[in-house]
Amino acid sequence: MSGTSPVRFRPTSRQVLGRAVRIGLLVAVVVAIPVVLLAARGVLLWIEVALVPVVAVAGALLATPLARRGGIDLDEVGVHPVLPGAVRREYAPWHRIKDIRAERRGTRTVPVIYLDSGKTWRLRVPYDGPLLGGDPHFDEKVCTLRQLWETYHSWQKD
Repeated sequence: MSGTSPVRFRPTSRQVLGRAVRIGLLVAVVVAIPVVLLAARGVLLWIEVALVPVVAVAGALLATPLARRGGIDLDEVGVHPVLPGAVRREYAPWHRIKDIRAERRGTRTVPVIYLDSGKTWRLRVPYDGPLLGGDPHFDEKVCTLRQLWETYHSWQKD
């Protein structure tokens, strides 16, 4: 990236909480399967029943750092993905972007970048979705993304 401070988009606190809760519930379902099988056989103890909510909370707490990962940085060069670890994908330079639109993908609304090569790039953040997936500043973030693109897309090419 270049010398100016980039604009950074990361998942909101609500979105991190929503992701962590979903992972915790998934872990609880996996643990609940043997508990249900034990109950069907009639050998269920109270400790197995108490284990399900404990595992759900522990799974959500352990998943929280993973749910914070990812994002994008925007500067005068282009859109840079922020991925876990040291590995970075190619970035999208402004002059290669043909359009930026907010589109529905499943239950979420996400910004999609259309490149001059014909490829599309669905950004992981910002996004807006139901319940804890909602971002109250989603529209402003997409507007910022489009304004930066309109400002820099005609600048000097690589």
